[in-house]
Amino acid sequence: MNTYEVVITRLKKWLESEGKSYQWLADQMGISKSLIGFILKGERTLKPERIEQIAKIMNLTTKELMESEVITKDKLTVNLRGKLTNRRSRRELDSLLFAIEDYIGLKEQVEDVGTKRTS
Repeated sequence: MNTYEVVITRLKKWLESEGKSYQWLADQMGISKSLIGFILKGERTLKPERIEQIAKIMNLTTKELMESEVITKDKLTVNLRGKLTNRRSRRELDSLLFAIEDYIGLKEQVEDVGTKRTS
């Protein structure tokens, strides 16, 4: 998912959760409702100025708005770019995955111990 798709997806979810309409957003941004519709359908390019406006309306920083919501419900997703072209890279990736799995296991154990203490 590219940055524009992330922004559009987050904006649509926000509008729905806040009960705001396309017309309300258009009024806030000083543009037409039809332009909002085209932007949210991906038919018009979302200019950087518009991203800044949207972030202010949503009470977020531009960086926060453009970040993908990768971590959801304690599930971890790792996105890698490029290729593993040699054994060393593959070993390092395997080592990283092992460390992540180890961390998750330890975290679950700590949560279990905390739950038993409060019971």
